Amino acid sequence: MKILVTGAGGFLGWHICQHLGRSGHTIAAVGRFSGDAAIGGRYPGLELLAGMTLPDPAFERAVKSFRPDVLVHCAGTAQVADSVKRPYLDFQRSVDVCAYVLEALHQNAPAAQFVLLSSASLYGNPEHLPVAESARCAPLSPYGYHKWLCELVVEEYRTLFGMRTAILRIFSAYGRGLRRQVVYDLCEKMINAQGPVRVFGTGAESRDFIHASDVAQAVACVAAGASGIYNVGSGTETSVADLVRFLADQLHCDKEIVFTNEQLPGYPTNWRADISHLETLGFRPAVSLRQGLADYCRWFQPVRASAA
Repeated sequence: MKILVTGAGGFLGWHICQHLGRSGHTIAAVGRFSGDAAIGGRYPGLELLAGMTLPDPAFERAVKSFRPDVLVHCAGTAQVADSVKRPYLDFQRSVDVCAYVLEALHQNAPAAQFVLLSSASLYGNPEHLPVAESARCAPLSPYGYHKWLCELVVEEYRTLFGMRTAILRIFSAYGRGLRRQVVYDLCEKMINAQGPVRVFGTGAESRDFIHASDVAQAVACVAAGASGIYNVGSGTETSVADLVRFLADQLHCDKEIVFTNEQLPGYPTNWRADISHLETLGFRPAVSLRQGLADYCRWFQPVRASAA
């Protein structure tokens, strides 16, 4: 297929382009490219549309000329904390951009399928675990609300204009290239902190960690023509305390670990995804957390060394 990926210079966008490209699809990668994405390697069928910050008239021309079969929308914000500090900017860079991309596709390639990378953040603190797609949406942050609004705009275009759409609610994604969020922050502290490693919370908080290559696999599953909303996680709940132990072991960190008992605004307490709906499409997580963290730490240490 011909697949256009927005946000292709970002963490998940880069992994998705690599996975789909290796599968033989023709990829038009839209985004700002630097660091890991820039060295991800070219391959037959990859076209880099670099330097594009949406909205951009060049994007509309690219959609019209490329005529994708599928558009995977990875562009947008990815930081809960930043959304709390600057909610309107987060709205502009997420909801506005999502609506713009949908309209560009509607006008220039209306038969294409639109795949949105959304977030489990819109669940907030679920009433029951594992959380299914039918659970009540109760976001705790502007980021979560804006992902929910993006989903509503996708539903608008599906209902009113007959667009083919699929939504992926991503849980806690990690992997090579990740330079934010809890896995990255813990690695930074374990290597660079002077004195004890201070970790927010009690350690009993939990997440459902999903490797970026498995997120890419999920995109491939729905891009075969699926519709609807799908959770993308491992289906396994991991406490922050266990995550800390795994990383300390991989990084050979013997520093004291201190849990602050402070809760960061906008973040949920416990997560575990019900992935049975996605499994009906043949999805099976392939990377265990231990495997994924070991690989991440191998990548992280040379990156930190070169940055120093």
